[in-house]
Amino acid sequence: MNKSTIGKKKTIWSWINQNRLKLAVWLFLIVLPVSLIIITYAGSYISNQSVYFDKEITENSTKINDFQSIDELKAITLDIEWDAFKKPALDEFDNLTGGYYKFLIAYDTKSNYEQVSNVRVTPVLKTSWKNYTSVGTESLIKTSYTSFIIDFNYHLPKTVLPFVTIENPNLYLKVTYSYVSAGQTINEENYVKFVLDDLNPKTVIPNES
Repeated sequence: MNKSTIGKKKTIWSWINQNRLKLAVWLFLIVLPVSLIIITYAGSYISNQSVYFDKEITENSTKINDFQSIDELKAITLDIEWDAFKKPALDEFDNLTGGYYKFLIAYDTKSNYEQVSNVRVTPVLKTSWKNYTSVGTESLIKTSYTSFIIDFNYHLPKTVLPFVTIENPNLYLKVTYSYVSAGQTINEENYVKFVLDDLNPKTVIPNES
């Protein structure tokens, strides 16, 4: 190690020693708040990426956090259309009520798969960043469109953090079905995430005046 390097190290340590109070104040006023902001945003987002598909959550309920897209299922491809939307309104007790999302859904069987049957979906509407959740009812779906409605009595869009506004929930589906392979019946259970933010409903239902 040459004298120049030793001198630079001494200079740095001397500066730190002379300005340690300023550094402590800087860390307290800038670094700590920034760290807390990052933790708040990350915590809010991560904690709301998991979904329960049970209307009543019990100790046996499973939180799902691994989702596929509608075309990534093994034997089928889902086709989903956002058919209608109605905003909730305040009732006489100042509770939001009457809001819902309506979807049309069908499936196509992928090539090399046969005798697909008993295709069922359980829908959940849930927002990112905030736990606004509504669980729908399991439906049997077909290769032709079937409709289902999920009540959603939350007022959106809503700003939940600075620079973070929730426009729409995401649609999550628990998908179960059976198919035959080599003479054996195989049962599948998968979970799908369908993002609504870049979509618009075909119909917006006005609230009654």
